[in-house]
Amino acid sequence: MLDDAELAWLDERMRGDVDHLLVGTSLPVLLAPALHHSEALGEALAQGRFGKVAGRFGEWVRTTADLEHWAAFQEGFVDLARMTVEVASGRRGRAPRSVTFLSGDVHHSYVVGAWADPRSGARLVSRVVQATCSPIRNPLPAYMKVVIRAAALGKARPTGRLLAGKVPRSPLRWELTRGPWFDNNLAVLELLGDRLRFRWSGGEVRDGRPTHATLRTVAEVDVPT
Repeated sequence: MLDDAELAWLDERMRGDVDHLLVGTSLPVLLAPALHHSEALGEALAQGRFGKVAGRFGEWVRTTADLEHWAAFQEGFVDLARMTVEVASGRRGRAPRSVTFLSGDVHHSYVVGAWADPRSGARLVSRVVQATCSPIRNPLPAYMKVVIRAAALGKARPTGRLLAGKVPRSPLRWELTRGPWFDNNLAVLELLGDRLRFRWSGGEVRDGRPTHATLRTVAEVDVPT
């Protein structure tokens, strides 16, 4: 996702000593768990970690399905996850109350809550959140909505024996806490005294008068900090 110079730039800015650290990245860092694992597997296949034949198949899958998110570039993903754990555990200055990734461009919207992998030995002080809103998205066919809803189930954890030694181990674990929603939405983040408040709103045309459209609340999510 990032070359060495860009990653170094990000590394310098992933610091605490602020109340809330907001990280804007067009593509979500934390996808629905099964989507994340699928893209990580696709990268491992494309890089030939399961043999040449599987490598050609993996590259075809990556290009055909547009597997281009952070999960499909595991080295950079793990670097950013490590930075996040270090910030949220107070190793990069005073831990902020929250570390929040703000993203879109995946044709649906959702909220993720993350925590440290118990094996990392880290204890997070900050809340780690991925908030995703795709304001103007391509309509998804019904089967894709089913796939995404299924992918959102469960928690992101090591993918087991199949990927052992094939994919770098992430210091973060996470799960979807709200969503997914599939309409065009606008999202607002409020930094309140004791919490983050996210609100997703969608447009609604009444009485066939598009010039008099209004906003309706799709979801409102409070995250204590």
